[in-house]
Amino acid sequence: MNPYTLTLLRHGEIDHEGRLIGRTDLPLNDLGCEQMARSWHKLNQLAPVTCMASSTLQRCREFAVHQALHGSLPLKVDARFAEFDFGDWDGMSRETLSGQHPEWGRKVAENGLVPPGGESYEAFRTRVLTAFSEWMQGARGSHRVLVSHGGVITVLLAELLGADFAIAKLMTVQRGGFAQLSILEGHPAYLMHLEGPGEA
Repeated sequence: MNPYTLTLLRHGEIDHEGRLIGRTDLPLNDLGCEQMARSWHKLNQLAPVTCMASSTLQRCREFAVHQALHGSLPLKVDARFAEFDFGDWDGMSRETLSGQHPEWGRKVAENGLVPPGGESYEAFRTRVLTAFSEWMQGARGSHRVLVSHGGVITVLLAELLGADFAIAKLMTVQRGGFAQLSILEGHPAYLMHLEGPGEA
């Protein structure tokens, strides 16, 4: 199998107002649209895109559908690439949540805390990796782009680079930015680029 480039493109800015946003289906705001356009131009300069996948949430899906139609690119839209399900916490102020559950992020990632009405970290990780494996089996071409969320990207970076989740989380992909890896089946992935959305 020939090596291919995988770009994990995080959606741009949304009007979250300091709230925890998981499954809440918000669109990109104007800045978010600009960020995605800049990153799309940049990642295509590095290597022309050959196929795409996307979360079903509109902050990812609308951009992905537009680019796929514009570039006649194969696109797989899969609900399993959606952000972590925070259940009753979704839409809550991060400040309020941190007051109620100090270090909630670390505890969730270590499977020590499950959001009420939400999913466990292990369930989240399993669905993301299953969706990714299935997409890779059918995907073709030398540059594959997944448009998704911060949590999904961290899970994939941890898996592909053979790193702990806590280490992968340090490689933060900003909203509208992307991580780009070189992958050869049977070998560890190689991180080539970690890019922010850049300036207007």
